[in-house]
Amino acid sequence: MTEVKVLDETGKHGYLQERVESILDEVVPVVRETTRLELPALVVFRIVAPETWQTDSEADLTGFVSRFRARRPRWHAPAIGLVERVSLGRFRKVAPLLGGVLVMGATTAGPAEQSQTMLVPEALAHSGVFSSSHYLTQLVIHELVHHAQNLATLHREVWAAEKPSALLRAGSIKFVEEGHAYWADQEVTRRLFGEPKDIHTSPASIQSGVYQDALKNKIIARMRRGPDIYTKGRQLVTAAIEAVGPSLFNGLWTDLSLLPTRSELKHPGRWGERLAAGTSSTDQGAAA
Repeated sequence: MTEVKVLDETGKHGYLQERVESILDEVVPVVRETTRLELPALVVFRIVAPETWQTDSEADLTGFVSRFRARRPRWHAPAIGLVERVSLGRFRKVAPLLGGVLVMGATTAGPAEQSQTMLVPEALAHSGVFSSSHYLTQLVIHELVHHAQNLATLHREVWAAEKPSALLRAGSIKFVEEGHAYWADQEVTRRLFGEPKDIHTSPASIQSGVYQDALKNKIIARMRRGPDIYTKGRQLVTAAIEAVGPSLFNGLWTDLSLLPTRSELKHPGRWGERLAAGTSSTDQGAAA
């Protein structure tokens, strides 16, 4: 049994709070059935101000660094400290644009085995999520899937036990996490509405000028170079699930060797073929 808690920490968005609660009540069992993953005993969604998103997202980042540091020899501390300073510096430069404009939802580690999702009303408005209840439903489903993933991997600790860098240098992990959530939100919205609903392919006309200007920011544009983790990730995961089904696919959440290699990122079909053959990766250095 999963308890759902939606908190309006702004005190200004009671309607959004009620809408998210209603969506979660409807989609929790469907997400569990679609993904074949369990959800935490408590699912928390928080409606927050942009400043809260920035503060708590930064704390989540430093938390991953601290967990990584605890797994490495003490003499690695200076290098890890440098990684932390560079990562935080980069994050702080773009945090106002991300949290207040671009990021539709963000799921971070919570206490124990829980996760928590932050929704920023201003960003939802700028991105066009508010233009249709279908898009808000897709977003809630997507973030809910991250709760299930985090429970399965204990916030990547399962992988980190074998390869500590899985906590930081995500490699294919980020493609799998986002691609799986994207695959699931499309499957669930198809079941609910008769066809998938996808804010990622919506017309630019539903986005604000502020949102479109933010995409042109030099740092943001640089961050967006290369393969899109959502589109590429969904292609990757779809190929794998079509090959082995969601239940067998879920073995990767507890087995690092089942993650795609660098080569398989470029050729999604090959990953599905390997999973179907029941073989492990021989290139775990590329897997995470």
